[in-house]
Amino acid sequence: MNLKERFDLVVRNTAEIITREELRKLLEEKKSPVAYVGYAPTGKLHAGHLIPILKIGDFLKAGFKFKFLIANLHAHLDDRKSPWHLLDARSIYYEEIVKAVFESLKIDTSGLGFVRGSDFQLTSEYISDVLRMSTELTTKRALHSASEVCRVENPKVSTLIYPIMQALDEQYLDVDVQYGGMDQRKILVMAREYLPKLSYKPRVEVMTPLLPGLTGGKMSASDVKNKIDLLDSEKETERKVNSAYCKEGDIKDNGVLAFCEYFLFPYKGKLKIERAKKFGGDVHYENYKELENDFVKKRLHPADLKKMVSRELNLLLEPVRKKFEKKEKLLKEAYP
Repeated sequence: MNLKERFDLVVRNTAEIITREELRKLLEEKKSPVAYVGYAPTGKLHAGHLIPILKIGDFLKAGFKFKFLIANLHAHLDDRKSPWHLLDARSIYYEEIVKAVFESLKIDTSGLGFVRGSDFQLTSEYISDVLRMSTELTTKRALHSASEVCRVENPKVSTLIYPIMQALDEQYLDVDVQYGGMDQRKILVMAREYLPKLSYKPRVEVMTPLLPGLTGGKMSASDVKNKIDLLDSEKETERKVNSAYCKEGDIKDNGVLAFCEYFLFPYKGKLKIERAKKFGGDVHYENYKELENDFVKKRLHPADLKKMVSRELNLLLEPVRKKFEKKEKLLKEAYP
């Protein structure tokens, strides 16, 4: 790939990049830059996570080395969403299911590595830097930074530590880019501002939009009705897609359309809607805008759209389900 192709691949379907100019310069100067994403092992992974996993594939195709951080300590700091005694089992589950999804997506992961936060976040050097940054950051700014991630009415002190650690992870993982969702934006902006106060360089921050849930709004691991677990059965997946909010002609808060735009089209390239001849017969779409246009003009019915999404999702998830048929003990340990 040339520079433009690499750049376009990284920026496609992103919501914001801080900054695009720095990213372009990074690609000019480095053949194999390093990026990372951090996942706190809390609830089970759902269909919303397919977007960032696919995006990691874009980084890898663009020549990046990529580090997948299993942020186990963060999972406990975030209002103890994962009890301390479950961190190991949940960390293993996260790594295993992410690997299974990559395999199902047929993404070359030779440039991908996994690391746990506890492997480096408990060193004396790291803790010293946490204390150093804590003297620079006000409680107001720390709470503001974590407000979209750690959502509790009366936050504990750990909520103030959370964004400090996420900022320092960029330095201690020795990366050029941090990748996250738009809910991470306040932390990523804070990292760019405060790492230089410790004489560390700011990193490029790449953010993608969050997939709306099946009933509209953010898809959440804590809302069983509003998300599709990656290990849901074929029938359960189909049932949840069929019950999703998808008003005819309405694109607002439409999780089914968002899944097509940000996952299925980038993954498949084009999509086929199978319909009976009396409803117009099969139709092929080369890009998302074509599909959206037909949906808005009510030439594409929600039922036909949902049928296609269920089919494609189940084709992708079936190998993941099979991988975990032999991991029942792990699932019980991680989520007793």
